[in-house]
Amino acid sequence: MQRKKKIGLALGGGFLRGAAHIGVLRVLEEEGYKPDIIVGTSAGSIAAALYAAGWSTDRIEKLARSIKLEDVYDTWSTLLNLLLIMGNMVCDFLKLPWPCRVPLGLMKGKRLEKFLNRYITDKEFKHLQMTLAITAVDINCGSKVIFLHEPLRPVGAPDEVYLSDVSVADAVRASTAVPGLFEPKTIKGYQLTDGGLREQVPAEVLHKLGADAILAVDVGYDGEACSRVSNIVHLLMQTLDIIRHDSINRELTTYADLVLRPPLAGIGPLDFHRIPYAISQGEAAAREMLPEIRKLFAE
Repeated sequence: MQRKKKIGLALGGGFLRGAAHIGVLRVLEEEGYKPDIIVGTSAGSIAAALYAAGWSTDRIEKLARSIKLEDVYDTWSTLLNLLLIMGNMVCDFLKLPWPCRVPLGLMKGKRLEKFLNRYITDKEFKHLQMTLAITAVDINCGSKVIFLHEPLRPVGAPDEVYLSDVSVADAVRASTAVPGLFEPKTIKGYQLTDGGLREQVPAEVLHKLGADAILAVDVGYDGEACSRVSNIVHLLMQTLDIIRHDSINRELTTYADLVLRPPLAGIGPLDFHRIPYAISQGEAAAREMLPEIRKLFAE
């Protein structure tokens, strides 16, 4: 008897551009396709976690459309962190002692954490309706940290760590800790930041988890050759995108059987009003590639 092909779905990072994942999931849902394994990184980890928990795409989209800046961004603590960072830099320059803790990001990430805990609640990976993995990076040594349910633990590379017995919300908080923007999330002694630092679209992880065919969604592409930065947050995002561009292409060429790249021009980290546009672009990209998607899911 022929073994059923195991399909993997990789949802990559891209901050608010990650809303495009919802449109892709909607098309898959309408076609009756459900991946066997889903892996999310950074923004993709949020969509992946909600989908694996059994949320419909309608419900995920309703939540995405309701998100406001103040739901995920700290305000007053950002100003305090900025003052502490500047004060520490001055003391370092003058070779003076600094008496306070130095923040490792503009924001503590308290509101983001509250948001994730509210909607993902206290679910563990073993309670989900499908196999989920989420990636992050230990900022101290650069190791890729992969959260998943323990029975799936594969043999990894020396610089990879597989963690279980962690809540899904904590794993997502770690994966979405954009360096410089949010402070890292400490879990089991690891100081964790955005999983996209090592793998922007986690197709390789799906390969190691045994996926036979991999559909990857890259939301880092904005459809424009140049994108003028308008603020420091946009500058941080643009810098990361530039650094990771070549490695993303190499990894997807090696591990992904089909790659969707919705054009998401003009969506910056503060453009919450453009979330509906990102969703529609993800849906349009998936519909355009439906013949290839059908071939991928065909047994």
